[in-house]
Amino acid sequence: MFRVARRHAAFVLLVVLIIPMLAACGGGAATEPTPTATAQEEPTAVAGAPTEAPTETPTRPAATPTTAATATPGDTTGDVKLPEVDPATVSGDIIIAGSSTVFPLTEAVADIFREEGYTGQISIAEIGTGAGFERFCVAAETDIANASRPIKDTERQACIDNKREPIEFRVGTDALAVVVHPDNDWVDDVTLEELAMLFSDDGAPRLWSDVNPDWPSEPVIRYSPGTDSGTFDYFIEEVFEKNTEPLLTSDNVQLSEDDNVLVQGVLGDRYSIGYFGYAYYTENPGLKILSIEGVEPTEQTAEDFSYPLARPLFIYSAQPIMQEKPQVAAFINYYLTNVNEVIQDVGYFPASARALNTARQNWLDAMGMATGTGSMGADVKLPEVDPATVSGDIIIAGSSTVFPLTEAVADIFREEGYTGQISIAEIGTGAGFERFCVAAETDIANASRPIKDTERQACIDNKREPIEFRVGTDALAVVVHPDNDWVDDVTLEELAMLFSDDGAPRLWSDVNPDWPSEPVIRYSPGTDSGTFDYFIEEVFEKNTEPLLTSDNVQLSEDDNVLVQGVLGDRYSIGYFGYAYYTENPGLKILSIEGVEPTEQTAEDFSYPLARPLFIYSAQPIMQEKPQVAAFINYYLTNVNEVIQDVGYFPASARALNTARQNWLDAMGM
Repeated sequence: MFRVARRHAAFVLLVVLIIPMLAACGGGAATEPTPTATAQEEPTAVAGAPTEAPTETPTRPAATPTTAATATPGDTTGDVKLPEVDPATVSGDIIIAGSSTVFPLTEAVADIFREEGYTGQISIAEIGTGAGFERFCVAAETDIANASRPIKDTERQACIDNKREPIEFRVGTDALAVVVHPDNDWVDDVTLEELAMLFSDDGAPRLWSDVNPDWPSEPVIRYSPGTDSGTFDYFIEEVFEKNTEPLLTSDNVQLSEDDNVLVQGVLGDRYSIGYFGYAYYTENPGLKILSIEGVEPTEQTAEDFSYPLARPLFIYSAQPIMQEKPQVAAFINYYLTNVNEVIQDVGYFPASARALNTARQNWLDAMGMATGTGSMGADVKLPEVDPATVSGDIIIAGSSTVFPLTEAVADIFREEGYTGQISIAEIGTGAGFERFCVAAETDIANASRPIKDTERQACIDNKREPIEFRVGTDALAVVVHPDNDWVDDVTLEELAMLFSDDGAPRLWSDVNPDWPSEPVIRYSPGTDSGTFDYFIEEVFEKNTEPLLTSDNVQLSEDDNVLVQGVLGDRYSIGYFGYAYYTENPGLKILSIEGVEPTEQTAEDFSYPLARPLFIYSAQPIMQEKPQVAAFINYYLTNVNEVIQDVGYFPASARALNTARQNWLDAMGM
């Protein structure tokens, strides 16, 4: 078994660190929503943010964006460093469950953790990614969830409801192995289309010759991971566009959560085909592995995702667990520090340096520490930039909510001497991602929600792996006409009724008999708006039909149209970003569930309609267009000087530090 040399200089012991860290953090940080991470090269998920905003006033820059600042965490001299931990000082149980794909990697790290002196008990159950999240988020029985896919929105919400805001740690890269019997001499490579045919029927049992007439006229025998497996989810997503029916309704298919069962199944029949994590292929070299679309699974093709079935691997935990059970924090620290010493022996490929640095930074953030130092209280510093030295065009489009913030930063960038042209179009978050990811016409996308899986994949397909920068916090304002004297506060249930009908036009009195018997006049952002998406998600659980099929509803991507609409009718109601309310104090704003939108209620998310704000770019753009990198640097350095004047609230210090670290990583610093 693998062995890592004992740390002779373990001058910072994690168990000793826990007490001062908790004291410095006031016992435990509040949490903030984490954008859903998707299958991507470098997740940028954020969780467990402190509520305090940065207290240090940003300084005006004075150098080019490509000049590395001395002593900047993440510079080219090294990786993000974690406090050293001696396993011999760690005790207490650690309970892990989840992906069978990640199981052998976690077990390998656990083995060297034990060999280094850990005296507690680590239990690791391989029950599938979905079941692992169920035990972690819902049952709250485990400390760590192994996962071979990013956590889903519903799973994340279950964690949040159980006060276990999930923190994501990228630990490696897997390539799914598609394998056949060693005596299969008719196929070496398959397309994704052929793979879909091989794992489905068409009214009758599929023969190999149905896929290719040169192949045998024998039924295809299929072996697949079970439906709780992240491997199954990933295969279905890539091969069947998330439709499970073709595989699950086919003949000759055996599913199992135990990959060893699949290996033995494929080895038992010459006409079989199966798939599972690459590690299980390396343990069974007697199997024959297929290339996909002419690309073999290798470290290089997995890391650059040219192999069509490559995917990232994760472990998840939560800040309360890591702070209440120091042995869990110690093990995750050790995992992130030592995983690359064992990962290739296990059969997987290392995560990129950037992804691993992000995971380590997530650990530091969860424990209340500053970037890469093991100390507390310092901000991540970016290289200074002088706008007067920057030229060249910058093209931005997207959220109308983020527009006024980006415009405010652009204004001071110009005032400081920028000589180029910045164009900013407010076309809605969805349309902004369309222009950024698909059309590839813009350099930066403004967004009032995290990027969706489909949008991220479109970016990746266009060689624009999106990088997320959190820039602020918004609270959606629900507003009525200033002469509305019957409502000051609404519940989410009442809000859903006010923005939908029930077979006939809704009257205010239908919601509350004390309110007027007048039709509700509705104003909403358009369907391309992140504000619309967010409202629908929070109020209608992602179902757009109730609002879109209602009477008396006007949609617009221009929030000013909505403002004027609400001001024009006493019986109207509308919603939009908080900034537009601050610009129109004549409107009457409602509290939600008894909570008013304020900086504090937005940052601690007690206000039900608070949300983070983002800008997105990509490493190739930032490196090929230095003016774009310079502007994002300037944005992250100076945003807090303008954000409250615009009408939004600052992002937490932790979220802003993560964004700045993402910039450093993208620039290779």
